[in-house]
Amino acid sequence: MKIQKQQWGVDEHFPEEIIDKILLKLPVKDVIRCSAVCKLWNSLIKNPTFIQTHLKNQTHDGISKRLLLISRQSYDLHWDNPAALFGQYSNLRNPIRNSNWTKGIGGQVVGTCNGLVCLAVSSIHGDPCPPVILWNPSIRKFGFLPSPSRAVDCYRYESYYLCYDSRIDDYKVVRIVKEPYCQVEVEVWSLASGSAWKSLNNVPADFSPITSRHAFVNGAFHWVQRRLTRVEEEECTVSVVALDMVDESFRNVEIRQGFWRDSPPIISSYHGDGDQCWLALSEIQGISCFDLWVMKDYGVAESWTKLFSVRLLGSPEEEPCIEPFVFTKSGQVVVRMGRHGELNSFKSYDPKDKQFRDFGNQAYDYYFMDSFVESLVLLGQTNVFSY
Repeated sequence: MKIQKQQWGVDEHFPEEIIDKILLKLPVKDVIRCSAVCKLWNSLIKNPTFIQTHLKNQTHDGISKRLLLISRQSYDLHWDNPAALFGQYSNLRNPIRNSNWTKGIGGQVVGTCNGLVCLAVSSIHGDPCPPVILWNPSIRKFGFLPSPSRAVDCYRYESYYLCYDSRIDDYKVVRIVKEPYCQVEVEVWSLASGSAWKSLNNVPADFSPITSRHAFVNGAFHWVQRRLTRVEEEECTVSVVALDMVDESFRNVEIRQGFWRDSPPIISSYHGDGDQCWLALSEIQGISCFDLWVMKDYGVAESWTKLFSVRLLGSPEEEPCIEPFVFTKSGQVVVRMGRHGELNSFKSYDPKDKQFRDFGNQAYDYYFMDSFVESLVLLGQTNVFSY
């Protein structure tokens, strides 16, 4: 007996709003598979509203508690869960490493936001305007940013930062160019416009941030900057400067007096209870201790509050050294530590029980670490590549 197969569209049996709710609950990989079912689903999934709503669901459901760990040897996602010993979730393949697009150079991760990773290729390889790439490893797509208007001849004076402007649902990349005896230049690129870099003409004349560390809080990038007040006595003042990504204006953020001893404080963000994200400063107290301060009421200098201290115990002969690296959303502090000034291992510190635990692959020298959430961002974009 020959059985004839029935063919019908799923949308004929389920209302579109029901399909939408089901798809919004699925993980990214399953959503990508569903996009190949039919034209209706493909169009629905690539809709910017769907992509944004799916991202919010991922974040609010706690699915986003993962860490992106980048070393010279590996690109890995780990669970942001101390109970699971921060175990590995997956390994990521860098799409531009050993490719003709970047002359075989893999690039350096300089930022991540809502599932996007920003890669910058060093200019020391001979290209005065090396490529900058936005990459979404979850959907295996990436795209190249246009060449910046300002070329540099040394990478150490160039830095990039990635953020999300929730006000207009846009992703922006900030580029800072620092050259000796020249005023700092700042450029901004927008994914929504997709046009050329825009140079900011309102950069303060004394803007000289410590670009190795930054914090994105309250819609603005923040950097610590240090100025010499008396050159002959090497006296310095420390301040925090912010670049508001809504109106692209600069402002100073007040900090309490005394954030300065042997070295300037290390800036970061710190996730409190719920969705709170505070501006934080780690005040270095010698080589084996630091205090964490947070600004609980943004913009109010009196709201700076000391949350806890992290201290590494050891004999004076061992000279234990410690430095904050990342504050995870799970409340852990990832620190770099070592002896004799060499910070070559990583530990996680729990402020609740004040215990250090092994973290990551001790054979890897991680240079970048941040929270990560899988998303569909870039899915509906043109001028992107798949791999």
